[in-house]
Amino acid sequence: MKIQNILEDLIKIQSVSSNTKECRRIVDYIDTLVKENGLKSKIYENKDVFSILIGKEIKDKYEVLFNGHLDVVPANQKDFQSIIKKENEKNIMYGRGTSDMKGACVSVLTAFIESIKEGVDLDMAILFTTDEEIGGFNGVKYILDNDIVSADIVFIPDGGNNWSICTDEKGVFQIRLTATGVSAHGSKVWEGDNAILKLIKVYNNISKRFDKVTEKDNWKPTVNLGALNGGDAANKVPDIATMLLDMRYPTPYTQKDLEKIVNESLVKEVTYEAISTGSPLHIDIGNKYLKKWIKIVDNPEFEKASGASDGRFFAGKGIPVLITKPISSDPHINNEWVDLDDLDIFKKKIKEWLRSI
Repeated sequence: MKIQNILEDLIKIQSVSSNTKECRRIVDYIDTLVKENGLKSKIYENKDVFSILIGKEIKDKYEVLFNGHLDVVPANQKDFQSIIKKENEKNIMYGRGTSDMKGACVSVLTAFIESIKEGVDLDMAILFTTDEEIGGFNGVKYILDNDIVSADIVFIPDGGNNWSICTDEKGVFQIRLTATGVSAHGSKVWEGDNAILKLIKVYNNISKRFDKVTEKDNWKPTVNLGALNGGDAANKVPDIATMLLDMRYPTPYTQKDLEKIVNESLVKEVTYEAISTGSPLHIDIGNKYLKKWIKIVDNPEFEKASGASDGRFFAGKGIPVLITKPISSDPHINNEWVDLDDLDIFKKKIKEWLRSI
């Protein structure tokens, strides 16, 4: 199976997360491909989000589970046509999704199919989803919450730069705060109760509980004020306002720790609700599956990520996650690219890893 040909086909499918028709089309493409190669599959749908489970047989538990997402962020029309260029003796493919993460998905898929055809008798499966770029709540989270599939180890080629291994990702706690007050004319502020000022006070209370972070010293909880909305005129005291906060936290912190900070920071007539959550991710260097991968790729570098992936949902279920990826560009950029030669090497390393288990 040629990685280049499959990836070219996938790039043409404009599977932006919000494009239900194209997301279904890319899942159907994968479904046809795996069935042509003698594998079984099952497609799941939840709130117009499609996921596909692939294996020699479909069941609810495997030893090894590969996970990847087939959805992409929006791009110019031209980016949905792949272009291959020779650069520094390497074959580089440009196109939306080459790096994040259709390229790595094709490496996984071809390694999986070839391994089975070559007699690898490992209890394994692949789960591809189509909503990672918008949170993963109706893909991986839905699959796990409904006990559709589980595993002893999950391999996600969606992090770790150029073969480095991402051992940790921060957890996510995003909240919407709402404040109510009393409207009045802007010239008579004493007659009103400004809802925006209440939220500013709450934010100040919360931010004081977080240590300062820098580029070199950032492995600690953080808070970002992402949006503050209220009022509709300069000469009017706003009686309602909302604020969005994004908090990230590494182990050993928990969501309860952040909830405690928020609850202790609230003022009268301010409430909040969680809008997005996810557990921090950590894999022990001594994990037997990770140790085999480290040996195969010849002692790679390790990194920690402030961002989050669908791996957080597996981590929330206590399932260890191995995260790494082949040589490619940063995600979501113009002229996104992947090293085609490296995709083939990545495929071969995955096959070697599967044989070692």
